[in-house]
Amino acid sequence: MKTLLCLLVSVITVQHVGSKPEASAKSNNNKGDLRDSIVKIDMHLSAFGVESDDFPTIDAHIDFIHGKSNCEKTFYDPKYKGSIYSLTKSEMQAILNLVKIPDLKNLQGKYEYNATDQPTSTTIVYTTKTRYMVVDYGLIAPQPLKDLYKIVYKY
Repeated sequence: MKTLLCLLVSVITVQHVGSKPEASAKSNNNKGDLRDSIVKIDMHLSAFGVESDDFPTIDAHIDFIHGKSNCEKTFYDPKYKGSIYSLTKSEMQAILNLVKIPDLKNLQGKYEYNATDQPTSTTIVYTTKTRYMVVDYGLIAPQPLKDLYKIVYKY
């Protein structure tokens, strides 16, 4: 009985170790590195400050672990109808190919354009180890954020 119990505990331990979040995120990392990988990105691309009522605000939630995304498009002026859309698998893969953890480490936390009434984006990239948040007033942040905006921003 004691041998059977030890065997059962060993099997459960091996199964538990094999299901770590890092292992699930392995395919999402650009280099297959289990130490740190991108698991999720949240974006708020605000149209506040843009002098056009037909310019939307986008709230995007991209979950690479579950392979899902949800982007909500809203407008300041209620005469324009908002919508919800998802990114395609190829767009999500393009984002993973674009956003690299070493590049995120080099980004500043805040970028500001020296003019008033500019749109602002807030982008938060979650990895298995940490999160990176960038506030971009005027949408002037360097790559990879500029290309990330182009993929997510649909109107």
